[in-house]
Amino acid sequence: MRKKVSHFGGQHFDVDSYLSEAEESFSGFDGYEDEYDMYEDDVWDDSDDDYAMASGGGVSAKSPSPYQVTVTNTTAGSLNLVLFGNNQFLQSTNFGSDAGLTVVPAQSNVSYLELLLQSASQPFETSLIRVQSSNATQVTQILTVTVKDANGQSASIPIITQSYFSAYQEQSGILDIPYALKIDGNTNIQSTILASATVTYTFFPAEKVNVSKGLAGKTPVQQYGRPQVNMGGMKFPSRSGQRVLGQSRRKAIGG
Repeated sequence: MRKKVSHFGGQHFDVDSYLSEAEESFSGFDGYEDEYDMYEDDVWDDSDDDYAMASGGGVSAKSPSPYQVTVTNTTAGSLNLVLFGNNQFLQSTNFGSDAGLTVVPAQSNVSYLELLLQSASQPFETSLIRVQSSNATQVTQILTVTVKDANGQSASIPIITQSYFSAYQEQSGILDIPYALKIDGNTNIQSTILASATVTYTFFPAEKVNVSKGLAGKTPVQQYGRPQVNMGGMKFPSRSGQRVLGQSRRKAIGG
């Protein structure tokens, strides 16, 4: 059964909590588009407390090494791009993207297959997503995030990129999106790539999980500091927003 969330443009949405809580009270899974507005003021927390380690409030966090891919449309028509979603698209032609699209990591010694597989075995959560293209219209194409569980449930959220343009911004071909998005094997990002366009997506991790570190007695979760970018007045998403949203969603569903 497929369930879609079609109205969410915030900075942090815990899809896992949404799906698990919905499963507990499945009769209340539908019809929450209007209720989202009731909780927006409470669940979108832009405080900087959770990133104190990165700004001298404690032990310095490691600088993030971003994941970057360049996508090129080699045709004269618009095509659909799929990024990540290992569990669903690993064996699909062109990993889910339309024929005519090339998806290449910025690092010459890394293939997209490697990135796809690692995103499933070492999931990460973003602090910032950067979109760059010489085609200014391409930068504003909506990013649709979908999480699909093997039990058949799924949720989709559009990231309205246009809303992240800053009043201080002078470059129309680059867009920084402060968004806490968890990338794992169940999560994919889709967008329209315009005819003959080339676009680069950069994902800055806030956290990454590597379970093999536990074999050496280390914590499997690596936390990172903020990317060194000019946010133009915008703030990085707070990690505490995930817990607050889970509590609000539980109330909305009736748990």
